[in-house]
Amino acid sequence: MDSFGQPIKDALRSASKMAFGYVELPVTGPQVDPATLSRSGRRHLSHYVSDLGLQVSAFGADLGGARFTESASLDQRLAKTFKIMEMAGELRVPVVTTHLGRVDEQVMAKGHLAEAVRQLAEFSDRTGTRVAFETGSADPEDLARLLADVDCPTLGACYDPASLLVEGFDPLSGVNPLADKILIARVRDAFAGFSQRPGRETAIGQGQIDFAEYLAALDQAGYRSTAFLRRTQSERPLEEMAQAKQKIESLLR
Repeated sequence: MDSFGQPIKDALRSASKMAFGYVELPVTGPQVDPATLSRSGRRHLSHYVSDLGLQVSAFGADLGGARFTESASLDQRLAKTFKIMEMAGELRVPVVTTHLGRVDEQVMAKGHLAEAVRQLAEFSDRTGTRVAFETGSADPEDLARLLADVDCPTLGACYDPASLLVEGFDPLSGVNPLADKILIARVRDAFAGFSQRPGRETAIGQGQIDFAEYLAALDQAGYRSTAFLRRTQSERPLEEMAQAKQKIESLLR
């Protein structure tokens, strides 16, 4: 919903007018926060979404900053994520997406990240709320190995080809190693970076992602859920989202 550049309720109305069916709702900001949203407020939000003909398929729970890679803030970040997962269970939202932070040998050697994943796995397994980790700051093969080591069926990946491209990875080759673990697949475009210029996001269809190939790879990998359009920075978000929807739907016909 943050792709629309509007307050949450306005964004939901825009999504409904554009005939979207499924949405991912960010729940780490002041508009929707499990720490302050009462039970009646949660019910009101659920009815509001339903009355617009929409279904919340995921809660976005990226906490920003160091995410789960530093011990000093680990307990606080886990506690907040647990509350989001509890709210997801209460409102029957099947997936919570979040970002682990940078995943590499140096970070893994400290043990904080592995401990966070184990605790998320235990809580996810207990509540039945699935958790999808964002790609981008890890080689997809490394993320696949981490998920295999934890071996929790309710943990998976939120695949974002644009974030992979910006971080220097092949945007499509990671689909195969994560094939049976992709819980959410994003549609987002970007240009790769160079030595003198960092990678950057673009409007969908104006970057280097081959979306026909990407959608085919997801299908071959067994991904049967919807593809979630995302645009994090835009001067014309509503226009771009409408155009992106038309483009992707034309590829799916």
